[in-house]
Amino acid sequence: MKCLIDTHDKNKGSFPEQELTEEQFFEQFAAIEEGLALLQIHMRDMSENANLFGSLARQMWRSSCPTALSPR
Repeated sequence: MKCLIDTHDKNKGSFPEQELTEEQFFEQFAAIEEGLALLQIHMRDMSENANLFGSLARQMWRSSCPTALSPR
């Protein structure tokens, strides 16, 4: 299994030329935090939708094949 690692090498030119100021760092960090908060909201919504879909699928299965599943 190959594992790619992002490394910065000044000899290969992959090292960032410009350093971030403290203000730029905090702006980028805040943007990442905001993005993560939105991702958490979407993941929670997706989880709720998956639970609702599973419940609906079980109800549909039970209504079309009532003897196929053991009673719960």
